[in-house]
Amino acid sequence: MSQLEADALTAEVVAEYLKDHPDFFSHRPDLVDRLALPHQEMGSVSLVHIQMARQRQRIDELEEEITTLMSLAANNDRTFHEFMDLQEQILKCATLTEVCRAIEAKAQLLGLTAYVRLLGHDHPRYALSKEQWQRFSTNHFNGKSAYLGRLRQVDRHHLFGEDHLAPEMGSYVILPLVKRNPQGVLAFASDDGGHFQPCMDTLFLRHLALVLSHLIEILPWQVNEHDRLSHPSA
Repeated sequence: MSQLEADALTAEVVAEYLKDHPDFFSHRPDLVDRLALPHQEMGSVSLVHIQMARQRQRIDELEEEITTLMSLAANNDRTFHEFMDLQEQILKCATLTEVCRAIEAKAQLLGLTAYVRLLGHDHPRYALSKEQWQRFSTNHFNGKSAYLGRLRQVDRHHLFGEDHLAPEMGSYVILPLVKRNPQGVLAFASDDGGHFQPCMDTLFLRHLALVLSHLIEILPWQVNEHDRLSHPSA
């Protein structure tokens, strides 16, 4: 065995011993004071100094994590109350037209744009063809409960139509509406390209989609002349 191999073996043995005896240096403070480790910025520093620096760094990281979690909790709390209020509103609606208006109004209050698109609907503002549904479902749902992120122009046009100014650089959350069979999609758009991201939880939105799917089956649709005049492209 060469000297190099012997040194490496000894280093491994020492390393394993220290791992098995983490309190080794607590009984040998004089040895700790003599140890020095190379540092890229500060030169040689003591082991204690390195440990303290790492602890301070970890504390800073934990404080950042706590701040982020508190911010998420506050945001989720507001989101929860807003969507609970919306569900209460739509459950009181007498027509599906009122339901869609309530969803659109709540989205606007949150700085978002809402879209309800239904399969086989005869009103162009809310219509979605079977081919458009199948294409988007195959490419983006693929067994998932929601799609989050940006959309290509072709996907935006297929879902929302060319006459509706869906945010080009924005982000979207799109949920399938299904009750025994596909019914369409519920979507929300933000002008902020990073607002909706794939890692986000969609629990509140999925529950909203579930409620909407139920209402689609039991409520009548009513589009009056005012709606047609307000949306001449429809």
